[in-house]
Amino acid sequence: MKAAQQLQKAFETIPLLCGLQPSDFRISELRGYTNWNFRLQDKQRDWVLRIPRPETNRFINREAEAHNQTLVGGIGLAPACLWRDRDGMTMTTTLAAARELQASDFGNEAIFDLVAGRLWQLHNSRLEFEGLLHIGVEIERYYALLPATMQKSLAADYQRGQRLLSNLELQDSPVCPSHSDPVLENLLLEKGGLWLIDWEYSAMASPYWDLATLANAAALNTQQCSRLLQSYCAAGATLEESTLHNYRQLLQLLSDCWMAVFANRDQ
Repeated sequence: MKAAQQLQKAFETIPLLCGLQPSDFRISELRGYTNWNFRLQDKQRDWVLRIPRPETNRFINREAEAHNQTLVGGIGLAPACLWRDRDGMTMTTTLAAARELQASDFGNEAIFDLVAGRLWQLHNSRLEFEGLLHIGVEIERYYALLPATMQKSLAADYQRGQRLLSNLELQDSPVCPSHSDPVLENLLLEKGGLWLIDWEYSAMASPYWDLATLANAAALNTQQCSRLLQSYCAAGATLEESTLHNYRQLLQLLSDCWMAVFANRDQ
């Protein structure tokens, strides 16, 4: 079903939109790979509507996402969800004054403290997220979903990943509540603060997962990674640069497998 059809169906389904039509709003389609995202604006309302693509829910536990996002909304890390259904369709208030984090923002020293501080707040919140992520299990999961030709093309990276994993078991940290996908478009700056959005992959995971995902997304160099860890560990954590480096490589492999699976999602 095309985006326009999904949008019309949403207006027929969502109680907040009862009696309204798409023509009543100024609608802009926002970026999204696993979802259709729309900004709906009129004189009184400014909302973001997220409609999951049908194949997406084969990989995402929407009940866990709803549980986790509700918890982090309670501690001010995520905007409140106005409405959601069991399949992951959501309505939230638009953060109109916010903007996506940019890699260039890391030229400002204060950004390291801000981002690391928010991740530290999440990881040490003692929230009990639903779901558990282990990097080795996730790599196996998505690698197994690939066609044989794609497995062959990623075989060398996969074997290198297995060697890294054998060392990582001795160094990895206990799990904590994790966003698990803090790429730049999921980090919104607003008046000196930072929101985390899109909690689809949130779960209990290693603290390295969020830090390494961010480092990869922003293409941080070695010096910047050290600065990020310095900010994160200021409150007393002990994390190793070598483990962060290994996690970056493993998460890049997982990302390559994930992207290949979604590129062939119709199959």
